[in-house]
Amino acid sequence: MSNATKEATKNYFLQQEVILNILTGQIFENSNIQDIEKIQNLFRKLLQINPSLAGFAVIDPDGNIMVASTHKEISKLPNIKHKKESYLYFQKALSSKRPVIGRAFFDKAMERWILPIHKSVRDKTGKVIAVISVALHLNNTESIWKAHTEPGTELEIFLDDTWHRIYHSDKPPSLHPHLYDKPITSIDREEKESGGALKKEAGLTFEDLKKSGNCVIVTFYSPQEEEEHLVSWQYLPEFGVWIHYHVPKSKIFEKVLNYWTINIVSFIFIFIIVYYLFYTINEMEKRKSKELLHQAMHDNLTKLPNRMYLQKKIDSWIYDGAPPFSVGYIDLDNFKNINDSVGHHYGDLILIEVAKRLRASMPKGTMVVRHGGDEFIMLCHEYDMERLSQNARMLIEAISQPYEIEGMEFTIGVSIGISRYPLDGTKLFELLSAADIAMYHAKRSKNSFAFFTSELKALRNRYSLIEQELRNAIEKEELTLVYQPQMQSKGSLHGVEALVRWKNEKLGVISPAEFIKIAEESGLMPKIGSFIISQAIKEIGTLQKEQGCKFTLSLNISIRQFNEKWFTENFMNKVERGLLEPSNIVVEITESLFIEELEFIQESLQKLKRKGFKISLDDFGTGYSSLGMLKKLPIDELKIDKSFVDTLLVDKESEAMVKAIITLGKTLGFSILAEGVEEEEQFIRLSELDCDLFQGYYFCRPLNIEDLKEFIADQLAN
Repeated sequence: MSNATKEATKNYFLQQEVILNILTGQIFENSNIQDIEKIQNLFRKLLQINPSLAGFAVIDPDGNIMVASTHKEISKLPNIKHKKESYLYFQKALSSKRPVIGRAFFDKAMERWILPIHKSVRDKTGKVIAVISVALHLNNTESIWKAHTEPGTELEIFLDDTWHRIYHSDKPPSLHPHLYDKPITSIDREEKESGGALKKEAGLTFEDLKKSGNCVIVTFYSPQEEEEHLVSWQYLPEFGVWIHYHVPKSKIFEKVLNYWTINIVSFIFIFIIVYYLFYTINEMEKRKSKELLHQAMHDNLTKLPNRMYLQKKIDSWIYDGAPPFSVGYIDLDNFKNINDSVGHHYGDLILIEVAKRLRASMPKGTMVVRHGGDEFIMLCHEYDMERLSQNARMLIEAISQPYEIEGMEFTIGVSIGISRYPLDGTKLFELLSAADIAMYHAKRSKNSFAFFTSELKALRNRYSLIEQELRNAIEKEELTLVYQPQMQSKGSLHGVEALVRWKNEKLGVISPAEFIKIAEESGLMPKIGSFIISQAIKEIGTLQKEQGCKFTLSLNISIRQFNEKWFTENFMNKVERGLLEPSNIVVEITESLFIEELEFIQESLQKLKRKGFKISLDDFGTGYSSLGMLKKLPIDELKIDKSFVDTLLVDKESEAMVKAIITLGKTLGFSILAEGVEEEEQFIRLSELDCDLFQGYYFCRPLNIEDLKEFIADQLAN
């Protein structure tokens, strides 16, 4: 009986230790401690899984409760160090690396008796950063032991250091709170030594028994009951508790004949049955712990292993003498559009199907992990670049096949970055970082793959540095505007186009062709675009007022700016507060950027058109505009892309394209502006083809506001 009780007790507390260790990993490695709602959701899931758990709490080293599963108003909860029943055990938890079992006490908030277990959480240096506490229902813990305690017998469990009782089989705390509120006295402990039998029969004291770690069974005679009793003592050093089992001999003899031999057989039989019952409980608890651990290490949606699993198993891939392998970083293309357009329900179903295709498409032995969102990680024993390329193409082909989901069809792409061990890194984070860099390079082409190279790393580092510096460029006043004149065929000024320039103290002068693209991809373009609009309206409005002249101001508007909820209204308000009339402002949109957002952007352009703004279609001829599309849009002007002007005099196809653009524009009533005019011959030929407006170095380079004032003064003088 004693061994079975010991094993059941030990395994029950080990289960709580497993839960606390899993919580430590979930909260302090994969979550933000400030994300209280997320942590409370995790607590709620664990409470649903295990009914013996009453609650959880995360406590800082000073005793303040930071998160609690059953309380929303954390500020009203008492400091753990200020509670007499918890102070000592909380202090022990701060200095121990193993779980510390606390005193049983009545929790007023939960209105029940609970048994707390505390576990310290330490950083890499060993410093305690928090304590996680789990509260166990005492009525549930009673059932675990009481189900295997014979009627008329007693099972008690005590804390070693203070001798507080945490369990008594016949006297639950709800009916006998005084037994749990105070520790047993030294006199009581003497009595618990079975009237001296422990010393007389075994020659041991509690301290001796504690050091030996053995289980001792002794016999003693109780004068009060006038009967002999069998008493066992067992100490569990891992958890600092004593197990005391007390059985009258009459309870053993009453079911058997009054023979000495039959008594022995019955006694053994009882112990075998009890041991089997505790063994069954032990196995059930092991299975429950295994299921809990599996849930913690796998994604609930796709059933794939998660990042915790990857961290746990990476030692089987990376070790001294490990064979080479590859890491694939997989990201779905345009997956966000599905969630935004039809909802997360369909997105989740697609992710489940993607996970199935990933498993089916990869060689045997490949580890497939859901990294989060629409990102997956694959560890593959393949290393040869040619075979890896073949596998990547097969994977792209599999993922790109249409998905039939509840009567709807979806098509998505996938971008894959590949790194190789040990060539691109010898640690997991190095390999993931390298594969991530390669994936972002592949994402530029969409539905493709790329291998990591040192050149890609350099490009990625520069990209990151530009993005980082660009975030503060406006505040640092590093962005400035220049204006390039737009001329009529007779040489008079028609208008100017506002262009942004950037000079950074670390990077020097960065080309707009480089940083504008990064601003678009990183979501910074609305902020930069707002600065350009405000600054250009202010500078040109002031200039026109001073010079007493009127000309158009062309402003490039990014599709990301149009995607902002109140952009159109804010833009019109800025113009209204400035010194320029809407009729003197040309809104330029780039054909290649707006083509996928036609229906959305059309409404915004119509609003601007009704207010008197002019609309120009930039880089015309490089995108996919159709005649029907041009008829739908409120276009006033077409800009011939510089690439056609550059080869106008030497390439018949370019000349034919320019002729077609001018003819089409004139037919639809648009004015035509050619950009990138750098030679007189280009200007002459474009004039012959009936082009209306010209922009380029042949007339003037982009000018800052002071130089533009001089340029306009010369124009007015002539």
